[in-house]
Amino acid sequence: MMRSSSTSFTSKRCRAPQEKVILKVTNLEDEGIDVYKMGTHVHLKKLMLAYCQRRNLDYRTLRFIFNGSFLRPRQTPA
Repeated sequence: MMRSSSTSFTSKRCRAPQEKVILKVTNLEDEGIDVYKMGTHVHLKKLMLAYCQRRNLDYRTLRFIFNGSFLRPRQTPA
């Protein structure tokens, strides 16, 4: 007796469109505000690097804080 079976494989890249959020980054020294739009599951390092590049700052010398806690680069907005 022969059995026929089918298996469905889904790629990790084949996801539904992500939700987007708008994040505002405030510089406490000069009260400047930068606005970024990104997916809820994108690592915050991408935002941190973009902010540093826009402000011509060294990424390794900054700390990003949200509600009194330091943000880590591998965290996401979700």
